[in-house]
Amino acid sequence: MEPAIAPHPGLVGGRGRRIVVGVDGSRDSVAALRAGEWAAAIRGGTLVAVTAWTASRPVLRTPERTEELRRIARDVQHAAVEDAFSGRCLVPVDLVLRQGRPAPVLVDEARDADLLVVGSRGHGGFAGLLLGSVGMACASHAPCPVLVMHDGDVPAASRAPLPDGTVVVGVGGRPDPSRVLRVAAEAASEMGASLDVVAALDDAQLAGGGTDALHRELRAAAQQAVAEATAAAFADGRPVGVRELVRSGGAAHVLVEESAHADLVVVGRSGASVLTGVLLGSVALPVAQHAACPVLVVPAAPVRAAEGSIGWQPAAVA
Repeated sequence: MEPAIAPHPGLVGGRGRRIVVGVDGSRDSVAALRAGEWAAAIRGGTLVAVTAWTASRPVLRTPERTEELRRIARDVQHAAVEDAFSGRCLVPVDLVLRQGRPAPVLVDEARDADLLVVGSRGHGGFAGLLLGSVGMACASHAPCPVLVMHDGDVPAASRAPLPDGTVVVGVGGRPDPSRVLRVAAEAASEMGASLDVVAALDDAQLAGGGTDALHRELRAAAQQAVAEATAAAFADGRPVGVRELVRSGGAAHVLVEESAHADLVVVGRSGASVLTGVLLGSVALPVAQHAACPVLVVPAAPVRAAEGSIGWQPAAVA
């Protein structure tokens, strides 16, 4: 029996755009559900709560045990939804149970989604449903942007608009950061927040050496690169409230530091045509793990899912 979710008096929505949320009963996945509700509400879309389950041992693959595992997964999903919304949600909610490994299931569900929302850590009410490593795999391979939530994160819906809020987007080390910058600007507009475009100046190799003039030259070059990237991304008009900043330090360290006073950090990830098993990278991965606020990971281009890359297996809808 599905949980009763009554329409909120301010129901927004229409069944069009899909916001997919990975649910495993952990506190992070409850935060992800609340963030997914907000994202679906501002897009007039539907929240899709997805729980994956699998019979990992042969002894669990009898019809009786399989049905028991499915029931446990369903109960975990329903409890998380009830915890997140207490019976009322701003948008329509679809509850999806799928048999299969969590990462492939979630990436598959995200194929036609606007956004995939996951927790930074999982392994909550039902062991093995959504480990932290699965969340990272989703952020690495999903074809759409992935929002990584933490237990302590407060969805923007409860504070919006955010006239003093800040979205931080990292640039640098990418051939063309335009798509990431535009996604970050859209998020800032939705949240009513300002946008900080941040580049890291990692001049550690000059530690103890180099003239002041050289340091100034490097900083000026970095500042110019940020300005050019911003201009290229917003050739049709620069959004209001954009600042271009250069901070000293490694890129991941700088963005984690900036997250302490941000409401969202946006990072890009390299694109690929198939799921190859490549990790997020030296910047996006530690930022998604350690930032003090939600992190939005944006693929450089849509990713086509392929079998055999992250343990892909057909996953049935239960």
